[in-house]
Amino acid sequence: MKSEILQPKVEEEATLSPASEALPAEEGPEQEVQPKRKVEKKAGKRVGYNYIIVKSYKESQKNDVVKCLYIKSLTNWGFCVIKEGSYGDTKDKYDRDIIDRLKWQKELHEQLQYKIRIPHLLGHFEEGGNYYLVIGHIKGKPLYKVCDQHERELKQGLTTGNKIGRRFLDYLIQIATLLETIHKQGIVHRDATSSNYMITAGGKVALIDMELSYSIPMQFPTPAFSLGTHGYMSKQQEAVSVPTTAEDIFAFGAIMLEMWSDIPSSKTTNEPIDELIKKISFFIPDQQIANMVTQCLLPEDDKRPNATYVLQVLKQYEADLKNKVSRPVNQRIYYSRDEILTTVQAAIDTLATPLFADIEKGWFSDDLEPPPPEDKHKLRKRWYTSYNRGGMGIVYVLMNAKSAGVNTDLNIPFIEKALDLVKGKYVDRIEHAPPGLHFGADGIAATLSAAIRYELIDASAEHLEWIDLLLEKSSTTVDIAHGVSGQGMANLISRSFISPQRLQERLQRYAELLISQQHKDGYWIKGYYQQKYTKRKMKRITRGFTEGMAGIVCFLLEYGYRYQHEPSKNAAQRGLQWLIKKAKRKNGDIEWTSARGTKLGYGWADGAAGIAFTFIRAFRLTNVPAYRKYAEQALHRIPVDTSGYDISQDNGISSIGEVYLEAWRTFNNPEWFDRATWIAQVIMQQKKQHPKYGLYWVVKGEREPVANLMAGNSGVIHFLLRYCYPDKIGFPLMPED
Repeated sequence: MKSEILQPKVEEEATLSPASEALPAEEGPEQEVQPKRKVEKKAGKRVGYNYIIVKSYKESQKNDVVKCLYIKSLTNWGFCVIKEGSYGDTKDKYDRDIIDRLKWQKELHEQLQYKIRIPHLLGHFEEGGNYYLVIGHIKGKPLYKVCDQHERELKQGLTTGNKIGRRFLDYLIQIATLLETIHKQGIVHRDATSSNYMITAGGKVALIDMELSYSIPMQFPTPAFSLGTHGYMSKQQEAVSVPTTAEDIFAFGAIMLEMWSDIPSSKTTNEPIDELIKKISFFIPDQQIANMVTQCLLPEDDKRPNATYVLQVLKQYEADLKNKVSRPVNQRIYYSRDEILTTVQAAIDTLATPLFADIEKGWFSDDLEPPPPEDKHKLRKRWYTSYNRGGMGIVYVLMNAKSAGVNTDLNIPFIEKALDLVKGKYVDRIEHAPPGLHFGADGIAATLSAAIRYELIDASAEHLEWIDLLLEKSSTTVDIAHGVSGQGMANLISRSFISPQRLQERLQRYAELLISQQHKDGYWIKGYYQQKYTKRKMKRITRGFTEGMAGIVCFLLEYGYRYQHEPSKNAAQRGLQWLIKKAKRKNGDIEWTSARGTKLGYGWADGAAGIAFTFIRAFRLTNVPAYRKYAEQALHRIPVDTSGYDISQDNGISSIGEVYLEAWRTFNNPEWFDRATWIAQVIMQQKKQHPKYGLYWVVKGEREPVANLMAGNSGVIHFLLRYCYPDKIGFPLMPED
């Protein structure tokens, strides 16, 4: 579900204390407000008199959350969670601060802790001008993390009722029961998200984080605290209307849609109801479950069902799956090729609006540097030039669009802005410009070459001079993204604009550097890491494409077979054999693990699709049947109905779709085009419409869309374009045959 990207608050582990272990609240006289002095959130530091910090869960302006060890006597000790709030912090317009929320949460725990599974209240106190709420520590994981651990099997399990599916249906039934109980108490949780349901080791569901809750009988707090979590809030909650239990039902519907679709609710629920119904019917095969989820997400709060009804529908579904009872199934409606092309044209036009571009500076991206906590969900605009995250990547996509006959005229002013950045950031300061295919000069040169070839950019003497200048940078690293492998690819793409002698000299130099650094077993070392338990220094051999083995081998294949360079061919063969040796067989398919032994993801940049792509290219160049076998077995490990929160060209499903199209083009096997079709449909289900600027996608977990190629809208557009024109458009930034 990947909801952690959209939800900063997480009580990562929040233990239920049995009733017999609940400690009395620590009462004290009212104190005068003192200057704020927050406790340092460091393991071993003390909070109050009885609590020692074990780890920090969250630090923010709103409040800090820490796990502590409490010691009150030889027999009265254990772990707890403490929420710290400072007077005056995050005041709302009604002059209420975080302390008001924490005190209200204390009252709710007192009321509910013996009625439902929530952390028990262990105490509260004030110190140093701060208020501290002490609650039990629930040893478990948030629901979204449990879903993420089973994302490969979850959707199928919920449909077929296998062991995984039955387990998660039980979680949903427990959630419906929890909501039924608190609603009977007149309490609306108002933040009942997949972050705030904890799953214990025994499979029990607990509810945490009550501070936004509302009491219907008490009509308190009035007005209700705002707001909640994006994607789980109904329109009534966003408007801070008088809360009803329908707010929690909306959030529950969002959770169920996340489980069946593996797409965050922030990408699906905030849609016109007609569009939302199409999405629900597409992702949830069972008609009755789909209808129930639709009812939960209706815009009118008085039309949503209560928790009892939802519980009955889930129990009936569970029983029917167990007894293998036939149930009505939805007929999926697919977008046509013409509808996809209309969407592509609209999305390209949106690139030329303020949603993606500044009229003076051109297309912007998000800052590549990690954000401070307070800016985690804000777009910090930066104007980059590179292929990967900058303007030239967008130019590359527009070049392909124009070659296919799609209108790109609205973007002409911003193409000029991108060229201005190339001149100002690279050409005019070439001695300081970084090399590299994805983030440096070589990728810009390759994009210029392709754009000139397809007449998006003029073949002026100035632009031709830029290409030559940009390709003169040197690198000492070996990978595709930053090193000589990528530089070699850039030269192959730009070969029409380079003298044959200079081209041959560069390619041979790059190949010789790679061969000199290849170990006899066929691998290249990315670096070293320290093993967790033995502390031994271990080789880090990265398998993926952009920074690892697959990309290096791919360049050596392209150069070796195009120019009949035998040492490059041999080095590529050794690299492929090492990848074959490291492949893990499972149920007739194969997968790879990282140097640390963890499973690789599915994507292109550093996952299975990128390694499969190299085997596809190897088969294309050599016609060796074993390479086709390894490519197809690797792709078969990717679920046929894969979706997920990430639709990018980097490691998302757009990149997987591109590899499927390459497999279809190379092997002429319709299975791979069918799989690409599924991905195109999933992406179309996630399109959004800005009321003023037009059509766009939220590509990863960003709150605001960006235009760049590898992590933004242009990469999605490229895949959809190539899906519609597979014979005209090739794999991104690869030399043409």
